[in-house]
Amino acid sequence: MVAGGGILSPLRLPLFRSIWTANLIGSTGWLVQGVGAGWLMTTLAGTPEMVALVQTATQAPILLFALLAGALADLWDRRLVLLVAQLWVSMVSAGLALMSGLGLATPTILLLFTFLIGAGAALNGPAWQAVVREIVPKEQLAAAVTLNAIGFNLARALGPAVGGAVVAAYGTEAAFIVNAVGALALVAVLLFWRRELPPDDLPRERLGSAVVTGLRYVGETPAIGAILIRGAVFGFAASAVLALLPLIARDRLGGGPIVYGVLLGAFGIGALLGAFLVHPLRQRRGAEFVITSLGAMGGLAFLALGLAPSRFPLVLAALALAGTSWLGSFSTFNIAVQMSTAFWVQARVLALYQTIVFGAMALGAWIWGEVAGLTSLETAHLAAGALLFLGLAFHWWLPAPAGEAPDLHPATHHEPLPALPDAVEAGPVMVQIEYTVDLADAPAFVAAMDEVGHLRRRNGALRWRLFQDVADDTHWIEAFVLADWVEHQRLRRRMTRADVALEARAVAYHRGKEAPLRRYMVARRHDSRYLLDAAEQGAVAARRAGGG
Repeated sequence: MVAGGGILSPLRLPLFRSIWTANLIGSTGWLVQGVGAGWLMTTLAGTPEMVALVQTATQAPILLFALLAGALADLWDRRLVLLVAQLWVSMVSAGLALMSGLGLATPTILLLFTFLIGAGAALNGPAWQAVVREIVPKEQLAAAVTLNAIGFNLARALGPAVGGAVVAAYGTEAAFIVNAVGALALVAVLLFWRRELPPDDLPRERLGSAVVTGLRYVGETPAIGAILIRGAVFGFAASAVLALLPLIARDRLGGGPIVYGVLLGAFGIGALLGAFLVHPLRQRRGAEFVITSLGAMGGLAFLALGLAPSRFPLVLAALALAGTSWLGSFSTFNIAVQMSTAFWVQARVLALYQTIVFGAMALGAWIWGEVAGLTSLETAHLAAGALLFLGLAFHWWLPAPAGEAPDLHPATHHEPLPALPDAVEAGPVMVQIEYTVDLADAPAFVAAMDEVGHLRRRNGALRWRLFQDVADDTHWIEAFVLADWVEHQRLRRRMTRADVALEARAVAYHRGKEAPLRRYMVARRHDSRYLLDAAEQGAVAARRAGGG
């Protein structure tokens, strides 16, 4: 292990330890609430369709609101977003407990309150994941992300058991009260955290624009796109293990709830123990080796489940392998996304990752259930395993980022901008940068500028092109357009040290005596309020004539 990078090392940090523990309590309470909601629905409307709708109402907000939640977490103080999310969950859970205790709960009311609780969880997710990167050193981020996955799996192991005991002893309203109190654990920690916010004198970006900016950032960052595709394919295939597990317990092993619980335990143990093996392996061999190896491991587990679903010891071993593949893969995908994302847009990108992976898993669970119903459990598991093996081709087609992670800290030095009055409303803005490049260097220059184009667009440019002068083939012009002058200021502040290095690599091919000439142009109209009056035009002309 790398010094300071052991899987438990983030727990030595008081703030991370406190927030992690509070999240474990909150996640456990959330799962206890799920047990109570599911059981209450069986007493209100015991049909399978209505009981299944409880899970839909819980998970749907994550798919519907994750992108908005990510934008909020990037635009506002993440500490405040987390506080609002937890207070909301606590308040709604308490309201549901009151409705249940008074006998006023109906199936519709239960689904509505469950949906509202899920909305709080959707708001919490991106902000919490983005905060982790703030409170742990870079070398401990992978360990912290893995610990978060371990924490949720611990909650998933504890929550249903605690929930069942609470409901049996005190009723469903007690389960909702547990969630209401559990959510307050993180509130207590956050109240004592004094988060330092970076200064920002620009107006806050609009919510809808912020969502579009996040999507554009992902589209212009191939490394993130590759991870999203691989995470979606893995999630779609791997969802078969939990979706079909109750049927293995009942139809292939002839068991009931106890057998199902044992199978879930094997999956969870494999996930937890595997985390301690995967983390040092990821440090030594890198993300690509881990993702490919765990994909193959998952394929072997599904192969075993498909070929021998009635052999209890083999099923337990296969589920342990599947658990290791599950936790190790998803934590590695998450780490790769975070290490490829600039700080200013991190919550939005994580929210998109969460939306795509959760959506793929939800779709996969439904598809594999249909396949099992139309054919057999064995066929469904073999097909899911085949898809995992086919996914190994991504090793060559869409490899995970390798080598040293880019330095995504904000750049500290920028060229001074000309002063522009009424900057909020001025636009669109076109920026032109002129280069002189030897013909021998042109191919390398164009390749370097292609990377510059990606960084311009992901940082806010609406359009970007590189032009070569037909009259002078050593003369090149880079041109990009932004919505307004403020957006241009945002683009500059979004530049990371890695972006500056990419820009410098392209500028190195410039052979002019001076630095590349930059021109800033603002769109004008015949009725524009920004046109200079006669006196101002005279003053400008005088300054130019005097060299001022």
